[in-house]
Amino acid sequence: MSLTDLLAAPAAARRALDAGDAGVVELTEAALARAEALQPVLGAFATLTPELAREQARTAEAELQAGQARGPLHGLPVAVKDVIDVAGVPTRLGTPGAGHRVPDRSARVVDALIAGGAIVIGKATTHELALGMTTPAARNPHDPERIAGGSSGGPAVAVAAGIAALALGTDTNGSVRCPASHCGVIGLKPTREALSRAGVAPLAWTQDTVGVLAPDARSAADAWRVLGPPSQQGEVHRIGVDRAACAAAAPEVGDRVTAALDELAGVELVDVEGPDLALCSGASVIAIVVEAAEAWGDALDGVGPAVRGALRAGREVPPDAYLDAKRARVLVSARMRALFEREALDALALPTVPVTATLAVLDRIPFHGRERSVESLQGLFTAPASLTGQPALSVPCGRDADGMPIGLQLLGRSGAEGALLALAGSIGITSNN
Repeated sequence: MSLTDLLAAPAAARRALDAGDAGVVELTEAALARAEALQPVLGAFATLTPELAREQARTAEAELQAGQARGPLHGLPVAVKDVIDVAGVPTRLGTPGAGHRVPDRSARVVDALIAGGAIVIGKATTHELALGMTTPAARNPHDPERIAGGSSGGPAVAVAAGIAALALGTDTNGSVRCPASHCGVIGLKPTREALSRAGVAPLAWTQDTVGVLAPDARSAADAWRVLGPPSQQGEVHRIGVDRAACAAAAPEVGDRVTAALDELAGVELVDVEGPDLALCSGASVIAIVVEAAEAWGDALDGVGPAVRGALRAGREVPPDAYLDAKRARVLVSARMRALFEREALDALALPTVPVTATLAVLDRIPFHGRERSVESLQGLFTAPASLTGQPALSVPCGRDADGMPIGLQLLGRSGAEGALLALAGSIGITSNN
């Protein structure tokens, strides 16, 4: 396989590095060269870190040659969303000026990657402050005229375009899962608090979660073994399917998600009534804008007009509305626990996003007989897990008539990331299909 092929296939890259058929330094150089070549078209990176990457690559290569492999990520290139600190590298948060800094220390999740031998090739683009679901600077590798999703659009693009074997993102209302769906990669939002947020810029403290993007389930599982706490043992045997949610998506999306579930072997599907999507979406958005305004309300001059408007709106939300959102979180969480227990579920299945990636020039699209903003549709199905804090995984499950990826979302029990990833591997669809 060529170096370009290896970048898109971490398992093959791992074998080649371990066998000495490829070197860490040359794989790193190939990743940096590919990132530079695709940057004008895809905009995946806010900052490339060639000097840091080369230094890490030389160390990792020497260790491999000495038989000192650190684990499954040793020598693989990774990208880090530009709201997550990497020591000595500017963190700019996608803003004109708000929150800019050059940190002395890396975020703990980045330290874990580096300790595992991964090579940090750059900071990936994000929507300003991670407060948005489109990432305007990044474009979809499957069609650069279309959105990548957000706010972890750059990390998803870096993985889908075969630049990075893995990327770190953040997910507050679906910001890992939505771009994963649009770009055709795996997107894992772990159980809330499973990964440290030290060194990660805050957005909404009740929902912020560090997440992982990878080209396939095996690579995501390798990353989770390096990053996460030990997952609960177990497998997914019984999946609740919210048919009403599938019907609420665009027809191609709902049909493909349903077909992918029906094709699963060794699991029992049971029709269930899922969470109240409108309640979840509304409560999540209210919590985010209020908490974001608290975190960033003094930085209005350093953000663009759209985010400035959102922060101002967050300041004006009545206290009773925020309290209602907190009550909704408690209610939705209780109902979700009751659903899982009553139906003996190991997972709940929903579409990830109700539509595939839209043209970047469109702010609004027709959806079920009326116009909806593209932004408002993104978090419709991802909000429930953001409220409850349970793990959720977006898995590629096919494409629409235009060739754009469709994501299937699996919500699991707290701490059951490993079980979700094992099930995703059985679906067997990756970003290259």
